[in-house]
Amino acid sequence: MTTPAPSSQSSSQDIISRSFVLQADATMQERMKKQSEVRGFTIHCDEGEPMGDNTAPPPLAYFASSLLF
Repeated sequence: MTTPAPSSQSSSQDIISRSFVLQADATMQERMKKQSEVRGFTIHCDEGEPMGDNTAPPPLAYFASSLLF
């Protein structure tokens, strides 16, 4: 992430730019199970029955939780 140093001649037209890069690898497993590797952490997700085996939270639960953090 980069943030420019504050300018002594600041104006409302100053542009602040930020960037963020996150790399993740995901693999599909049997039925609706998926596994992802992010920054050395392993994340598992699954769907509830009857589509999945209900062995891990569904993807939407991870998304909703991330909004609350």
